[in-house]
Amino acid sequence: MTRRSLRILVAILLFASVAEFVIRGPVRLVRGAGWNDFLSPYIQAKAWAHGKNPYSAQSVVSFWPPDNSRPPWVDTEAANGTLEMKRGIPTPYPITSLVLLSPFTLLPWSIALPLWGVICVAAAVITPFVLLSVTGCDLGEQRALLFLAAALALAPLHTGLGTGNPAILAVSLTVSTVGAVCSGRWKTAAILLVIAVCLKPTVAAGLLLYYLVRRQWRIGGFACALSAIIGVLGVCRLALVGVPWLSSYVENTRKIFAPGSLADFARTDAIRFNMINAQVLFYSLFRNASLANRLSLLLGVCLLGCWLWFCYRRRAPSEVLEISTISVLCLLVVYHRFYDAALLIWPLAWSLLVVRKRSTAIVTLLAIVPFLVPGATLLSERASQIPPAIANGWCWNAIVIPHEIWDLIFLAGLLLYFMSGEFEGPGSDRASLR
Repeated sequence: MTRRSLRILVAILLFASVAEFVIRGPVRLVRGAGWNDFLSPYIQAKAWAHGKNPYSAQSVVSFWPPDNSRPPWVDTEAANGTLEMKRGIPTPYPITSLVLLSPFTLLPWSIALPLWGVICVAAAVITPFVLLSVTGCDLGEQRALLFLAAALALAPLHTGLGTGNPAILAVSLTVSTVGAVCSGRWKTAAILLVIAVCLKPTVAAGLLLYYLVRRQWRIGGFACALSAIIGVLGVCRLALVGVPWLSSYVENTRKIFAPGSLADFARTDAIRFNMINAQVLFYSLFRNASLANRLSLLLGVCLLGCWLWFCYRRRAPSEVLEISTISVLCLLVVYHRFYDAALLIWPLAWSLLVVRKRSTAIVTLLAIVPFLVPGATLLSERASQIPPAIANGWCWNAIVIPHEIWDLIFLAGLLLYFMSGEFEGPGSDRASLR
């Protein structure tokens, strides 16, 4: 293939990914304006701001936006105590998230949602360009354009934007944090990390751990301290008016993760395959929820131990590789939905913008390719069109549908292998971005 043909092909891919990004992201959010993942935290933040219990189902009814029609089942399920199990609301977001989102409650829902959508979409668009800057890659290079096309084609990014989930903004903030560090703006980096951690701890925890392990106290230490202060502020607001929020939070979390609930990894239907944490896979393999939890914990401890050991022994740290690895590990250990896999933009950037050894880049990219489509959802929807003997079989439910989780385990092992030092040396990887 000639260089001109390659440019044309990359341009077509970039155009196609932009079109897919717009249709599956912002357009879906507009169509689902009445019900999305931003609605519950918006309502809960409003309850917190008014000194009411943000983790009570009755608060969902009381503070439901008057400019957004309320489905009749909200009142019914809030009254009989099944709203958490059936709909996953009120969400068990930490109180720090509600403190940060409370300014949006000053606006009516019809204005707050579009504003939130614009912020999230802008952050998602800016993120790949920040990674180009972080890795020192020029926009005019072919690999830079290919990276932009691949980044905007990530299906978890589309799903997160289409549902208005805070995870996408948190992922963007982790990237912006590293970008600020690379430009020497330590205070800005710390503040960005604080916002990410407070907004979505399960998404930003990996980067926070990285800075703590690398003894970057100006970022990691400050982020921990300021996050704690925001948490104390949130608690004090409710404590002053005597709201028993903690017991409600515990009960709310118990219901949301109870057997048969929306977040139950052992559900009998295919909804559980929207989750990408290892418990879903282990339950599919062994049909034992307790064993699945233990195996997932064991896997997480082993992978984290390897990551810590390799970080300790590497003389020349590879920042993007180490952040990529811990980001993938975090996806496996605790509860994560498909949209949280937008964190894969880190290993995507490492493989396309940092690695110089072609075989290393290709094998990493092949591990990320399955996340260019919402595979588990598509397979679940097509299950009725295949023979029942296959759809109800062990192979379909333990191998085929949870292929994304298998893929994440493979990718985690692959990145840890690269961290082991086997791929160090001239022409294989930029040792450090600092």
